[in-house]
Amino acid sequence: MKKEKRLITAALTYVNNIPHVGHIVGCHLPADIFARFCRSYGYDTTFVGGSDMHGTPSLVTAQELNIPVEELTGKLHEVHNQIYKKLNISYDIYSNTHTKTHEKITTDFFLELNKKGFISEGETEMFYCEHDNMFLPDRFVTGTCPKCGYENANGDQCEKCDSLFSLNELKDAKCKVCGKPAVLKKSKHIFLNLSKGTEELDKWIETKKDIWRPHVYAEAKKWVNEGLKDRCISRDITWGFPIPLEGYENKVFYVWFDAPIGYISITKELSDEKYKNLWQDRDAKIYNFVGKDNIQFHTVFFPTMLLENGNYNLAHNVVGLNFLNYEGQKFSKSKKIGVFCNALIDDNPEIDVDALRAYLTTIIPENRDTDYKWEDFKNNCNSELVGKYGNLFNRSLNMIKSYFNCKLDYTLDENNLNEFDQELLTAIKEMPTKIAESFEKAELREAYKLIMNYASIGNGYLEKSAPWKLMKEEKVEEAKKVLYLCLNLCASLCIVASPIIPTKVKELWSNQVGLEGDPTAVDMWQYASQLLIKNGHEIKGVQPIFERIDNEKLEKIKAIMSEPYEIKEHF
Repeated sequence: MKKEKRLITAALTYVNNIPHVGHIVGCHLPADIFARFCRSYGYDTTFVGGSDMHGTPSLVTAQELNIPVEELTGKLHEVHNQIYKKLNISYDIYSNTHTKTHEKITTDFFLELNKKGFISEGETEMFYCEHDNMFLPDRFVTGTCPKCGYENANGDQCEKCDSLFSLNELKDAKCKVCGKPAVLKKSKHIFLNLSKGTEELDKWIETKKDIWRPHVYAEAKKWVNEGLKDRCISRDITWGFPIPLEGYENKVFYVWFDAPIGYISITKELSDEKYKNLWQDRDAKIYNFVGKDNIQFHTVFFPTMLLENGNYNLAHNVVGLNFLNYEGQKFSKSKKIGVFCNALIDDNPEIDVDALRAYLTTIIPENRDTDYKWEDFKNNCNSELVGKYGNLFNRSLNMIKSYFNCKLDYTLDENNLNEFDQELLTAIKEMPTKIAESFEKAELREAYKLIMNYASIGNGYLEKSAPWKLMKEEKVEEAKKVLYLCLNLCASLCIVASPIIPTKVKELWSNQVGLEGDPTAVDMWQYASQLLIKNGHEIKGVQPIFERIDNEKLEKIKAIMSEPYEIKEHF
């Protein structure tokens, strides 16, 4: 049977610093969990990500550090890549937008739009610093937001209320370089004619009403209903790709024009075949995982670009997430408020990456903003990972070791099953399908909850069946049956939990349960509803897979992960 082709993308990240856990739950981890599920379920899955090299925040930071922007972004790109690897984010490729491949595809994409009449020239007012004698790109300007009054808004976007606005709407504008007032000055620029594509875009958005989450659909409709305006896609800076039109030699593409095209160019870096199969074969499905501040770009601006270009697939689903806060506050590097990822760069024995992934899964901001809370992190580890998931493995394996010297000589007789046995057998046959349904809808928190419920069914079965009592009563075959079914449930739990805790399930599968192969491998999900344990099976060992966190250990982890990355110390 032909496998459905799926491309999963995580929003390309600015490289003006390194990510905190808010960025991780905002796209990288959810995209990874979904990609891992898709591979396990048997889809032909490709997962791409990368660094947005041309973002003006990087230019600002490079200027503050007095180093070339290419040096800054190149080094930080490698640090980002290292962090995602430590978090087991399973990118097929993690590249960036400062490559020859990306420049060619961006240039060709633009020329196609120009040929089809979707590019126009015109004058626009841009902020200009008379002291520094330069036009100021968005992040080089700060001022008061015209929507909410926030006094430290960027040139065209307010991080407090998430509003986008035209540069000339910003109030009390100042140059970030020297702090002096910025003035509006006319400059010749090129525009993407979004207004021409409004009707076609709106039709496409309507096809997504039952696929996208309500807040994603509402955000897209809001932009369409307010009326799309043509958008300036050139900037008066040198960092970026040059515009291939006469008279624009000193201007580059606006980062929000070239960045999303990065999904296409990074896929092409993998192979021409992947590029054609995923971006031009209409049977392929694309899933964009993005944070709240990126929803409008992935549901309005980039889709309009794709529709007007006409040569590429649009996303099947834009999985728009919300923001993660920290103990009721916004993340702040300067105030050391938050959980930062630089501790992951070094191998720190205090940090269990899978325990962190599991907790972060429970707070993925799928439909509203969520909070990282250290007490909840501890409780999730102790109650869920140790108390439910690990407990089933530990008890089952320990009894097999104690009673049967690690070897189960047993063949199931389905005519000799009691009510409790039937319930557990039904759970093995049905729960993986229910869990898969949640993963399929990218309802990752619900999938995690179902996995823990699945483990609880096993723990409940152990309590009701009490193999320790059966052994005292010399009902040895009955005890074998109970532990045989529990061991099969453990095997199933390795597979269904593999998208979230991939390292731990491999250890459990190979080193404890004693099975061959890899529970995280492609097309493994089909085995989650089967009885994999054969007569004469030997387990390999027994060891608690997750460690309980007491208050002392929690304080150690908290201290390690509360120190932000001081970029000045590394350049």
